[in-house]
Amino acid sequence: MKTRIVFLSVLLFLLPVVTFAGGKKVQPTKKEVIVEIDYGKAQAPKTVKVAWFPGIAVLGALQEAAETETHPVGSHVFVTAIDQVKGERGKMAWYYRINGQTPKKLALYQMLKPGDTVSWRYVEDVCSWKVDNPSKGK
Repeated sequence: MKTRIVFLSVLLFLLPVVTFAGGKKVQPTKKEVIVEIDYGKAQAPKTVKVAWFPGIAVLGALQEAAETETHPVGSHVFVTAIDQVKGERGKMAWYYRINGQTPKKLALYQMLKPGDTVSWRYVEDVCSWKVDNPSKGK
């Protein structure tokens, strides 16, 4: 009998604590990446938050944030236009950075982590000649 009274007393003491703690609303952390797009002089820049998920690559995040056109060349996939701002081979092109760093992989293969910021810039094309003339510059 004493055991039962002690058990009920403990239960009555803990019930309000559990109920109170259980009533607290916990906001789940939303995992996302930020995509910044600098169109140069073509139009105003924009920033878009994109939901992060395991396996999302830079190109996938861009496609969620903006209208995107690509063009495959051999094993490369180039972003040729973002929101109808088209690159001009040998003159202007789209390049990206992650958290301010130049990546070593193509946007198609570069995976993102939650909280990453991908910055796309429309700038002078400094890469096409390497693809067109792979033997030069080595």
